[in-house]
Amino acid sequence: MRGLLIVFCCLGFVFAEANDNVRKVRVPTEITLGDMKLKISDACRRNIQKDVDALTKSPKFMEIKADRARIYFPIIEKIFKEEGVPEDFKFLALQESALISDAVSSANAVGFWQFKDFTGREVGLRIDRSVDERLNIVASTHGAAKYFKRHNFYFDNWVYTILAHMTGRGGAGKYVSKSNFGKKRMTLDGKTHWYVVRFLAHKIAYEGITGGPNTEGLRLVEYKKGKGKTLSAIAKDTKVSEVELKKYNKWLKANKVPGEKAYSVMLPVRGKAPKIKDNKPDKDKTDDEGAEDGLISVKVYPKIDEDLNVSGTIYIKINGIPSILAKKGDGINVLAKKANLTPEKFAKYNDLNMSSTIREGEIYYLKSKRSRGKIYFYTVQPNETLWDVSQKFGIKLVKLAKLNRMATIDEIKPGRVLWLRKKRPANMPIEYRELPKMPVDEVIPVKVNPKPVEEIVVPEKEDQEESTAAEVIEAPIKNDEVTETISELDEPIVITNHLVLKGETLYGISKATGVSVEDLIEWNNLYDTSIKVGQNLVIHGSIEENLEVPKTSEVSFHVVEPGDTMYGISKKYGLEVEELLKLNQKDNFNLDIGERLRVK
Repeated sequence: MRGLLIVFCCLGFVFAEANDNVRKVRVPTEITLGDMKLKISDACRRNIQKDVDALTKSPKFMEIKADRARIYFPIIEKIFKEEGVPEDFKFLALQESALISDAVSSANAVGFWQFKDFTGREVGLRIDRSVDERLNIVASTHGAAKYFKRHNFYFDNWVYTILAHMTGRGGAGKYVSKSNFGKKRMTLDGKTHWYVVRFLAHKIAYEGITGGPNTEGLRLVEYKKGKGKTLSAIAKDTKVSEVELKKYNKWLKANKVPGEKAYSVMLPVRGKAPKIKDNKPDKDKTDDEGAEDGLISVKVYPKIDEDLNVSGTIYIKINGIPSILAKKGDGINVLAKKANLTPEKFAKYNDLNMSSTIREGEIYYLKSKRSRGKIYFYTVQPNETLWDVSQKFGIKLVKLAKLNRMATIDEIKPGRVLWLRKKRPANMPIEYRELPKMPVDEVIPVKVNPKPVEEIVVPEKEDQEESTAAEVIEAPIKNDEVTETISELDEPIVITNHLVLKGETLYGISKATGVSVEDLIEWNNLYDTSIKVGQNLVIHGSIEENLEVPKTSEVSFHVVEPGDTMYGISKKYGLEVEELLKLNQKDNFNLDIGERLRVK
């Protein structure tokens, strides 16, 4: 009896010690996000607190992610400072992927920031069989910064920018209020979107424990001299572990680091960093036009060069080349005179002959175009010619044709994918993509819910604040991934659970329910793939309605339709082209079908 008493006392001590190790984190009434001051209502605090409690209830699991953050956060912080993005956005990577470089969602979103392939390419990332920069912490974070700034330019609200990372800008429009655009103070209430709630929970739970060195003394050093080298060679040159080098550079799918630009290879270092002679990227001398090296930049918020705007004539730079906008009545001689060029040179720079007609609203170059573009691919729009594309991206017509293994006089069909930076391999067939048949906005892919074993219906309206599911899901919610109920906001909101049966495995459940094993582990705070009969697994989270839905008529923008030009849109709304460019922070005339332009 005495022995049993001692055992119970010991067990009680262990449980008490375990409980003492759980961090007691309380949600404050106010919080700062970028340049915004957020007041958190009691109802919203309760919602955030539930997520914070779920995040902190397993000290071991939390420390694993915090230790990973100590490796990656210094890199993210440096890039966000350069890009002008709030440092707190680093917690979104922790939420999205748990900072696992090759994390893949069931919606096929990939990498640190959970980009789908088309979104990744849109922000300048290379994604193909050789390289996937979504898995590169430096490149993907620059891409994420561009994505954040693009959304914040539209909303002028960092809270809405967070939401748009999951839903896209069009999807976020269903949950935001125009009255909060540009606000520096905002109150979050009980209807604040669950994705924003989860982000704030990650920030509050982790911000006090992610500083300082990694427990193994590991840190990552950026190495930019890897052109044409294998990881084995780089490991030998820099005296780092080849196994660890490969672990932190899963973005490289090929044998060697490609040579067309300077890629950021991450060196895992313990102690003193290896001496790297001249770590600046090599100058790329293969392009006779001197194309820029380093990370490929898709400029989202460039400024028009005011020094070039003289005498009411509009000049901008495209692909680094000065160009001029043709006005009504302009001809080759008139434009050449404005640019202090001979008509012959002007025609040559623009792949024209002396009898060519100048089109009102078109851009024309004042220096020779380049041999390649800054982005990799472009999908041809209706009624576009190869010359149109060459002017749009500042690429010589002959060079553009060679990149695509065609002649300059060949017709191109709408939907054809043109190669702008590298030559299309001879063994790769011509690719066509389906074009939208009408003006479109960003859409939210619908994920089909697995058949639920158990359903917990969350009451609506006044009961919703206090009656959310007892189990709060901790997992990263993947970008672009939502459930059916998001498009049916009048229907009850459902949480789907799965009761583990005899003989079932986590892998089998993941296949049956259409989610990844990693998601199941994260959502249920599992340490490994071990599960027990009768265990109740959360399959997906609840969705709460958020803020007031703005009326479409309140938003002053133009949705780009097939055939639209920047010049035509400016005329339609009585704006000067220069004013329209500045209003939308563009330094070129490129338009995408479905793109929203501010016109007021």
